[in-house]
Amino acid sequence: MINNLYNLGLNALNNAQVSIANASNNIANADTAGYQRTSVTYETGDSITLYGLTVGTGAEITSIQSQLDKYVEAQYLDASADLTRYNSSLTYLSQLDSLLDQTDGGLNDTLSEFWDSWNELVTDPDSLSAREALLGDTESLIYGITSTQEELQNAVDSINTEIQSEVDAANQLIDDIAAANEAIAANPDDNQLISDRTQMIRDLNDILGVDTIEQSNGQVTVLTEEGYNLVDGTETHYLTYGSERTTESLMDTSTYDGEIQYSGDSSEEILLEFVSSGTDGTAQFKVSLDGGSTWVEDENGDTMLYTADDESGSVEIEGVEIWFDGSGDHEVGDRYSVVAKTGLYYEKADGTEVNITPLTDESGDDVSGRVASGTLAGLYTTRDDAVSETMDALDDFAEAIIWEVNSAHATGAGLEGHTGLTGSYAVEDSSALLSNSGLDFADKIESGDLELITYDSDGEVSTSAIISYDASTDSLDDIIADINTAFGGELTASVDADGFIQLSSDTDMTFEIAGDSTNLMAALGVNTYFTGTDASTISLDSYVADDPSHINAGVVSSDGSVVSGDNTVASAIYSLSTEAVTVGDQQTTIAGYLSGIVSSVGSAASSAELKATYASTSAEYLYEQQASASEVSVDEELIDLTKYQQAYQAAAEIITVTRTMMETVLDMV
Repeated sequence: MINNLYNLGLNALNNAQVSIANASNNIANADTAGYQRTSVTYETGDSITLYGLTVGTGAEITSIQSQLDKYVEAQYLDASADLTRYNSSLTYLSQLDSLLDQTDGGLNDTLSEFWDSWNELVTDPDSLSAREALLGDTESLIYGITSTQEELQNAVDSINTEIQSEVDAANQLIDDIAAANEAIAANPDDNQLISDRTQMIRDLNDILGVDTIEQSNGQVTVLTEEGYNLVDGTETHYLTYGSERTTESLMDTSTYDGEIQYSGDSSEEILLEFVSSGTDGTAQFKVSLDGGSTWVEDENGDTMLYTADDESGSVEIEGVEIWFDGSGDHEVGDRYSVVAKTGLYYEKADGTEVNITPLTDESGDDVSGRVASGTLAGLYTTRDDAVSETMDALDDFAEAIIWEVNSAHATGAGLEGHTGLTGSYAVEDSSALLSNSGLDFADKIESGDLELITYDSDGEVSTSAIISYDASTDSLDDIIADINTAFGGELTASVDADGFIQLSSDTDMTFEIAGDSTNLMAALGVNTYFTGTDASTISLDSYVADDPSHINAGVVSSDGSVVSGDNTVASAIYSLSTEAVTVGDQQTTIAGYLSGIVSSVGSAASSAELKATYASTSAEYLYEQQASASEVSVDEELIDLTKYQQAYQAAAEIITVTRTMMETVLDMV
């Protein structure tokens, strides 16, 4: 009996020591991020029978357990991944909104001032001061467009850098979690390591959103929310920030032997699926921009069908030229994808990579099988659906201004005649049909007539000629030959080594472009106001920038004269401020299109802010709920510390009493 009392007291003393140490450790880690409070678990010892009576043998500590609610933790991980997605998105969308929605001095203001300057020229077409003011306001507009595009490109570059950093961080966490799994399997009671691993999982979850499965040996399996295994015990699978690429998936019956080729870049992923069999250029395919969830349709709601041959017979889809290089027949169901941008890939055990780049459909919903939460989802969707699309829209905006102003200006006349004009848009092959010549605005040229007039030294009409153009048969070389034949040396046309057309009058003669129903001069950049093709390249034509008298306000009249005070062209250009034109794939005013860009970005920023607020509320609630169980309360630990101190004192008293009893028994012997 005395031995039982002694063992009971000794066990109680040891239990109190362990409990005091545990409470002390909790207090010491009260401010440690990610630390999980631990508690001591007791179990009653077996009873024994003495003198016909059943007595207890005390209690034993069976474990020290972390106080983590796994159900709440899974909910918290979901909410936290959503929060980091929307926060990372909101950071860039807010910057973008501030960049575009400028109250004073923004693009809206500079565009209005540009139109107003043309209106001043309408009022006084011969005014040099009005022309110089127009050039100044034009330069302001150009600066606004190019600088905004540059800021957008900087945002894309910054996002790409952050994506690479996040991928590197994720891969390091994958390694760290696998190492923690190995150590925990060897020492399942290492609660500090378990706590550290929980924090690693939270950090990884913030990057791309994960689910976890706990194994019987204490290890965890970590998967993306889409089911891709990142950590399985000590086995790891990494993420890759991948470059542009193409992939193919051919039917077993397909006999095609070749590759898909492309040039250009796009924020869209382009999926091609053949709907008829045949060789390149004959077999038709449809196109999806959301991984096959929907297919591109025409204005009637019917699925668009395309064909593509070799490079000369390529097709343009979302700004990317696509063609095939091979032989044999495509089969119905053959699929090809073109990812003309950097993406996110999952590395399988065999070394192949699976595209898990975040992707949304036309409704803005996440496409299944792709990363849809965490910082990476926010960065990718912001880059591809907001910043890149805004850049594309700004390119369309700039292109519309360039073309619409140039097409009116190219048929006009300034205060002085021309002695020489050089185009600003080059052809790659002057002997090819203009539609296949590589000319930037070749699709704008139509069959029709071009009228040119030469004047002698007294300003009198010398020769007037109409050059007919047939889009189905004529090349630039044909047009040049017709001009040279018509004017017999008074006006000479040629193409320089770089593919630019040149028009030069004979000595002491000048010339004018009296009319152009073909859009040929505007497409070649002859007698135009702007150069460039998009928001990055838009610029003033040096011909008008160097001499404002070459700004065309009027036109050549029917008798070949240029009447002073004529404002026909200036009026036509000013009317563009309110006239509906084609911008991108829309019929709208140029100003209206710009307002739409600003509104779209503002709406995206507001939506991201609302979603971030909701996700923050949810994450904070779940964090607090988890914290109530797993975080250290110093006050509670002090109460436990006092309780275990008293238990220690009581256990020591048991041993003292037992020793006294033992001494009494020994004295009786």
